[in-house]
Formats: sequence, C-alpha cells, structure tokens
Amino acid sequence: MTRDLDLSRRGFLKRSVVGAGALTAGFAGGLTLPQTAHAALGYLPADSSHLLDVNMVKKYAWYHYHANGGCMNGAASGLIDGFKDAYSGEGTDWDQIPSGATSWFKFGSGGINCWGTLCGILNGCISALGLANLWSPLATEVLGHYCETEFPPRGLHDLFEDPTYGWDTGYAPEPVPDHEVLAYTTAYSPLCHVSISKWCYAAGVDLNDMSAYANTHKNDRCGKACAYMAGHTAELINYYLVNAGVENPYQLPDATASCKTCHFKVSDPFTAQEHPAQCGLMDCAECHSVDAIHQGLRLIVEDVWTTGGTGTVKNTFTSGDPIQYNVRFHVLGGGSCYVKAVKSKAKDGAGVKMLALTKDETLTAATYDWVWSDTIGVGDATGTAKVIVSLKMLNYAGGELLGEETMKHKFTIE
Repeated sequence: MTRDLDLSRRGFLKRSVVGAGALTAGFAGGLTLPQTAHAALGYLPADSSHLLDVNMVKKYAWYHYHANGGCMNGAASGLIDGFKDAYSGEGTDWDQIPSGATSWFKFGSGGINCWGTLCGILNGCISALGLANLWSPLATEVLGHYCETEFPPRGLHDLFEDPTYGWDTGYAPEPVPDHEVLAYTTAYSPLCHVSISKWCYAAGVDLNDMSAYANTHKNDRCGKACAYMAGHTAELINYYLVNAGVENPYQLPDATASCKTCHFKVSDPFTAQEHPAQCGLMDCAECHSVDAIHQGLRLIVEDVWTTGGTGTVKNTFTSGDPIQYNVRFHVLGGGSCYVKAVKSKAKDGAGVKMLALTKDETLTAATYDWVWSDTIGVGDATGTAKVIVSLKMLNYAGGELLGEETMKHKFTIE
C-alpha cells in the first residue's frame, strides 16, 4: 500500500508534534491524560482492512530514532504513526496517542534508562503491540527474531533512495551504505548490553567514544536495527490480522531446549529441588557456561509405586493378588550409559524378601518406566510392606559409576 503522505520536513515535524497540541487541548477536556488513558480508551483498533505500510513504518522509526529520543521511541512511534496512517481520517483513538517528540515511550533507551537490560527497540515494538492487544500472539516472535537477526540490517539505504517514499536528510541522516558498515553481528540475546557490546567489539568502536565518527556508526547501527524491527513487527501484525497466526513461529534454541530437559516446572518436589525450574526462552548459552556437570549424564528417580494386575495404582493387597512394582526414572544429558537395579527388592510385612528386582539396560537420555510383576504369596506376612528400588548408572565404556539413586514405597498386605 502506497500513500501520498507529506514527508517534507515541515509535514513530518507537524506529525511529530500533533500529540503535543492534543495534550495541551486535553487540559481543556479534549484528551484523557496518560494516567487514565487505558480506562478511557481501552485497546486500540487493528483489523485486516487497515494493514500497515511496512516501508513507511521503517522510515518513521528511522526518523524518530534520530530526532525524538532514541530506540524505544523510534520503534514505538514508527508503529503508532503506521497505525495512524492506516486509520487516517476515521477519527479512531489512534489519533489520541502521541508519537515523536511527545511520545510516552522514551524510557526504554539504552536498555531502560541506560541500564542495558531489554533493548529499547523491543520495548518499543512490544509497547505498540500492547496498545492494539497484539502482544500475546506476537511478542515472542518479535523477541526471537531480534535475537537471531544480524545487525545492522542491510537494505535501508536502498529504501532511502526509493523515490516512492521520499526522504528528508534535514530531519534525520542518510543511512550509511551497506559496504561502509564497520561490522555485522548477531546478538543471540534481547539485552541491550549484549547486543551493542558485541557490535562495538567487532567494529572496533568504543561505546563511550563520542567522536563524530564513532557516533555516526553507532547511531547508524541502532537506528537501522530500530527501523528494521519496527518494519518486521508491522509485517507480523499484517500477517496475523489476515491469517490469525504467525508464518514462522519462534523455535527454542537448541541449548535452551537441552537445559529445559532438566530445568522445567514440575510438581514433584524432589525433581524441582534437584533441578531448579527456570522461566525463559532466551539462549541459555549466551550467559551460562556448559560445565562438566551439565555435559555428563545424570540419573534421577522420580517415583516408585505399586499397581494391581490391571495396572491401576493400588496400595492394599491380599494373598493371591497380582502385584506390580513400578519405578519411573530419568536419564539426563548426552551419550549412552548402563543402568542396572542393584539391591532392589520387595519385602513383606515382616521384612522378609518377597522378590529381588533385577534389571539392566543400556540407555540414552529419556524417561523410563521399569515394571516387575509378582503375586502375593500365601506365606507372605501381613502388615506394612515395602518396595525398595536402587538404581546405578555406569559409564558404558569403562564401567565408572556416574550416579546412584534409591527410593522406597510402602504398601499393605492384609
């Protein structure tokens, strides 16, 4: 969609300050103040008959980045202006949201007030999604794409030279041509600190260097990333509004998926205590080293229980009843190992051995259920009985002991 928009310096500045005039009018009752805007406005409109012009969003974001407060405001205002264009002349609540110089979205620059946390570009894109109640289906896609994209993105200078959209270098600088860019890096992280530090190191630029040369290249890098991610978010919005889904859903990094085989939320307190559950989709390897403990195989016994002949959980038996002794355990890590039941047995109410539980297998990382079947004998003593399962994990090549776990379960013989 190409719109005949006033992108002269005066026209664009007028667009940027319209929010300031509206805010002033608000004191006379024209605009709800920001602290009560959500209650009055609710979520703003977004539908498939009002799609965003992706290239215009990119140019708006580039402009706002350089002239109106940096990365978060550049991304948020670029998308807000894109929505204003899409609903131009319809008098929607998008017209009440200030962008540019009076935007509400300046706090995220430098990873939120220069703390180096969440990149302001992501903060801005997701804030705009929040205004339209699109953050839930699309925020993960925005975050994931940012982490895996090489910055600065290529092609923005080509857009600058496209006569369809126009450009005003009096308002924001001309993008550095791709062949003059100092370095291209991929953050693999949504954090400002990681993202910009990696690029500065590769480009040979000190983050604190305020010379014209250093500032030109640093601002070019972050400004292009801002424009690109705002445009990508606009693409995600358009696709979602038309198709009610995302085209290429974010895939969990291999390192993170591997970590979550242990560090996941579970109800079993033993497992949760052994492997603290973590909430996150970031690439774990960016901050955490994979030490020797994590590289090796680990054995975790989750539960031991008894069942009847049909496999239903059962804890009370009488003479002649079939009984099954069950153990569930996890092999974690990479490679193969040898797991065997040692000193595992079932005892009757008098503590006399009813059955020795023997088993051994060569296993790889997975969850396993081992089952032993027996029958309660006529001579088995009544009372509280128990099953004890002790498993050993051995190195398959050399027989070295890698781990041993024991768990007991009580049942009743009547």
